[in-house]
Amino acid sequence: MVFYLSIILGKLIVFLSQIFKIGTGSTWPGHLALLFDKNFLKKFFKKNYHLKKIIVTGTNGKTTTVALIKYLLEKKGYQVFTNEEGANLLNGIASCLIKNANFFGKIKKKVAIFEVDEFNISLIINEFLPEMVVILNLFRDQLDRYGEVNTIALRWFYALKQLSPKTLVFLNGDDPNLYYLGKNISFPVFYFGLKKEEMPKKSLSFDVDFNYCPVCYALLFYKKVSYSHLGSFFCQKCGFSQKGVFTFPLKDVCLPLAGIYNRYNLAAALLLLIKGFNLDAKEMIKLLKDFSPAFGRQERIIYQNRCFYLLLSKNPTGFNQSIDASLSFIKNKKNIFWIILNNKIPDGRDISWIWDVDFKKIFVVVKKIFVSGDRAFDMAVRLKYEETPFPLKKNIIPIADLKQTLKKILKETKENDEIFVFPNYSAMLELRRILVGRKFL
Repeated sequence: MVFYLSIILGKLIVFLSQIFKIGTGSTWPGHLALLFDKNFLKKFFKKNYHLKKIIVTGTNGKTTTVALIKYLLEKKGYQVFTNEEGANLLNGIASCLIKNANFFGKIKKKVAIFEVDEFNISLIINEFLPEMVVILNLFRDQLDRYGEVNTIALRWFYALKQLSPKTLVFLNGDDPNLYYLGKNISFPVFYFGLKKEEMPKKSLSFDVDFNYCPVCYALLFYKKVSYSHLGSFFCQKCGFSQKGVFTFPLKDVCLPLAGIYNRYNLAAALLLLIKGFNLDAKEMIKLLKDFSPAFGRQERIIYQNRCFYLLLSKNPTGFNQSIDASLSFIKNKKNIFWIILNNKIPDGRDISWIWDVDFKKIFVVVKKIFVSGDRAFDMAVRLKYEETPFPLKKNIIPIADLKQTLKKILKETKENDEIFVFPNYSAMLELRRILVGRKFL
C-alpha cells in the first residue's frame, strides 16, 4: 500500500510543480518515495522486469551521452525514457520512474537510460542490476567530496564487481585508468575511443589528471593526445598499452555540438547501440543532423533578442574544453563572456580548481568578462592574474547577483548579440530559471 501511495503522492508533486512553474518534479517525488519505503526502487524494477536498463556515468559528458542514446534509439522506434533533468542520485532516478509509470507502478516503455552520479554508482547498482553500463572518463571534480581520481577509480572497480556476468560494460579506452579497470573485470567489456589522426595534440597539457601507468606507476608516454590525459598511451617500462579500442570516423560528422569531448560522447553512444542493440553505426551517424543539445550543454537560449550560449563548466578539464568549444564557433574578437561560479552543495565547496583552467585563450576574443555567483570575486582575482594586456583586465566586471549582471549585460549589448556563459552546475540551474522561467525540484 505504501508503494502505491508513494507513486500517487509523487505524481501529485510533479503535477503541482509543473502547474505552478516551480520545477519539473525531478527530485522531491523520489525523495519522499524513498523516505516512505526504502525498498521502493527494488519493488519498482521487480514490477517492470521487462525494462532494459542502461547506466551512464563519468566525470563529464553524462547528460549529453544519455541524450544521444535516447535520440538515436527513438529514431529507430524504441520507447525510451531518461532522468533528463540531470537528477542523477537515487531520488532523481525514483522521481523519473514515478513520472513515467501509471498509478499501479507499471511502465509501458521498454528502455530506461539513467545518468548516474560518479560517486554513487555503487548505491544505484545495489538497487538494480543494469543490462549495460557506460563509463565516459575520469577527471578531478569536487575534490572535497570525491577525492582524487584514484579514489573514484577504486569505487568504480568495486561497483562493477557487483554486476551480473551478462552486463555489457563500455569504457573509454583512451583513458588509462578506465582501460586498466576494464582489464580487471571478468565479463564483457568494450572500449571506445578516437582515431589517432583525430587527436589534435602531440603532448600532454598542464590540466592532466592522470599520467602514470596504473600497472607499474611509471610515467606514461603518448603517441597523440585528445585532451587532458586522454589519448594513445603506452608504458615503456611494463608495456601497458591499448588494444581492441573501437574507433569511428567522427572528424567530419555533422554533430551540432562543438568540442572533441563530444566526439567521445558520440563514440560511447555508437558503440553501445552497435553492441547492445545491433544497430548500424553509419546509419546512426546520418540521423544526427537534427539532434539538439541537452540543457546547459552548448544550449542556445534567446532572451530579450540576445543569444545566450550556456556551456556547463564545473572542473578544470571541462572548463578548458568549454573554452575550446566556444572558440570554434565565435565569429569576431569583441565578445561578451559571462563566468558564473558557485560553491553550493551540488558544486563542491572547494574552488581551488579554477587555478588549473587556461583562461589565456579567451582574452584574444573578448571585449568584457562579467563574473557572477557566490565566488564571483575569487574568479575575478583568478582572471586578473592571467598574463594579458592590462586594459583588458579593467574589463573584468564582478557582480555577484545574477539578475543585476543580466541587466548590465543587456545594457552593454544590442539585439542579436551573442553572450557566451560558463556556469558551474548550480549556477547553470539558477541562470536557466531566470532565462527560461523554471527551476528543477
